[in-house]
Parts: sequence; structure tokens; C-alpha cells
Amino acid sequence: MGLFDMFKGSPPELTPKLTLAVALLHMIHADGEVEAEEIGQVLQALGNDKALFENAGKYAKSNDVDAFLAESAKLLNDDQKLCVLLNLLDSLMADGVAAPQEQSLFSRFMSAYGVSEQTLQPYALGVSVKNNRKVLE
Repeated sequence: MGLFDMFKGSPPELTPKLTLAVALLHMIHADGEVEAEEIGQVLQALGNDKALFENAGKYAKSNDVDAFLAESAKLLNDDQKLCVLLNLLDSLMADGVAAPQEQSLFSRFMSAYGVSEQTLQPYALGVSVKNNRKVLE
């Protein structure tokens, strides 16, 4: 234990709900730039639960992506994994451009959760149509 570790407190215990929040935080940080609209989108996906958002930040600071993926893959059932992946997909496709870092991180989530591109393909099409607001002009 380091000299200042006593002031840190322990990270929150991972739950399915916290998993979604942490996953979204990792995704918005993937390209190295976090914009206010991305934080707003995460909060919206979390039902504006600021305590959950803060706990996700605490968890993410204490656990790297690989540890998080391993722990969350064991914790979640198949429906929960799909829910997290679809929320991530919606997040990374929201602006119409998925940065290479975001695509790479999403692939890591898919691999850790044992979900194939083929499984996600119909959902990705739906998310793409949902986010294409140009059709409304």
C-alpha cells in the first residue's frame, strides 16, 4: 500500500448497470478527446444518473480496459452483453464517424463478450438508420 492509498477509497463493485456506464466512458475516451456532447450523451444513456456516472469514473480509474473486459464478461449474461454492445454501437455511430480507436475498442468488447459481427449486423443497420437524420431534411 502506497503512502496516499488510504485516501483513495475502494472502487465501486462492478454491476451490470455500472458496466454500461464504464463501457460508455471507455468508448468516449477511446479517441483521446472527450467533448461535452459526448458526456451529455453518456449521461442521457444512463438516465441522467450522475452518481452512476461518477462511480463509473472511479471504477475506470482503478481498472484498465483489459481488467474491465475480463470482469464484465464474467458478470454479464448474454442479453446484458448485447445491451452494452448496442449502447456502445449507438454511441460510436452517433456522429456518423467511428474513429479507428473507437472501432478497435468496440472489436475488443465484441471479442471479450463472444459476440460476432454477423450477430450485430442487423442491429448496426438499425442504429445507422436511426442516426441518419438527413432523411428528415
